[in-house]
Amino acid sequence: MDGELSRLVAAQRGFILRSQALDCGYSAREISELLRTREWIRIRHGAYAPAQLVTGASPAARHLLVVRAAVARLVGEVVVTHVSGLAALGVPLWGVDLGQVHVHRDAERSSRREAGIVHHSGVLPDSQIIEVDGLLVAIAERSALDACRSEGFEVGVVLMDGARRLSQFDDDHARQILEEQRDWHGSVRASRVLAFSDPKAQTVGESRTRVLMARIGLPKPTLQHRVHDSTGRLIGITDLYVDEIVTAVEFDGRLKYGRALYESSGEPDQVDVGEVVWREKIREDAIRDEGNEMVRIVWHELDGHDRQVAGRFDRAAKRSHRGRRAG
Repeated sequence: MDGELSRLVAAQRGFILRSQALDCGYSAREISELLRTREWIRIRHGAYAPAQLVTGASPAARHLLVVRAAVARLVGEVVVTHVSGLAALGVPLWGVDLGQVHVHRDAERSSRREAGIVHHSGVLPDSQIIEVDGLLVAIAERSALDACRSEGFEVGVVLMDGARRLSQFDDDHARQILEEQRDWHGSVRASRVLAFSDPKAQTVGESRTRVLMARIGLPKPTLQHRVHDSTGRLIGITDLYVDEIVTAVEFDGRLKYGRALYESSGEPDQVDVGEVVWREKIREDAIRDEGNEMVRIVWHELDGHDRQVAGRFDRAAKRSHRGRRAG
């Protein structure tokens, strides 16, 4: 890739349009060859990205590249919103269709879907628009609520938990926007999601675990619960905690252990995985020694294993009840 094209890719944060490549002197045959050898990857019709920027990129990062390419070919002010807005804001995405780019155009245009772009209409005040790395984006509160109006409850909770973890998210402003949208389709669903959401859920897995626990009828848990020993020393912080059955709940995703490895040394491949697991066992034993039960949930149990998980909580509740009677 020559200097001029490289500068264009950098300025546009990762993509090049076919028309721009032709203007830089590339022939149609050269473009076809670059695509054939996969030096360039077609990210949407008439838009390409260098392979090194696409290979290994997360689905959200790839979606954001597509968003940028789509916006570049639209005329007039274009605001990225819904799940595309959340991608631009860095909110973790799960369970959403990233095959469609969501944008808001001026209020006089009609809502429609075409060429992989969902055009949303309606009022979007200037106060609800910010610039993020060269894109106009609906603020976190608006993007999240718009997404939650069209997504299912569990997906909505994941998105809203992530949005509320952003430092700029304002709960009062979100409720104000929700009130303004009270007659919009899906507003009741978005209201339920906002009420249920909690920014203390630190990962997608923790958000989904909370939904599962509600689904099987458990009391509302405390998030990031601090457990102390008899001397007041902090011995652990659990993902969730159910006071009624004295039970700590941990979501065990592989990312948790990967994060532990990195935080211990900054070099995951130089750390003994067994040592990390051993430290986690010691931590769990210490939490149990203070009279707490422990239930661990893994990713695959979040789909279709409600009865199995509910059984483990039932057994934990019976053990904690016996312990209280014995005490």
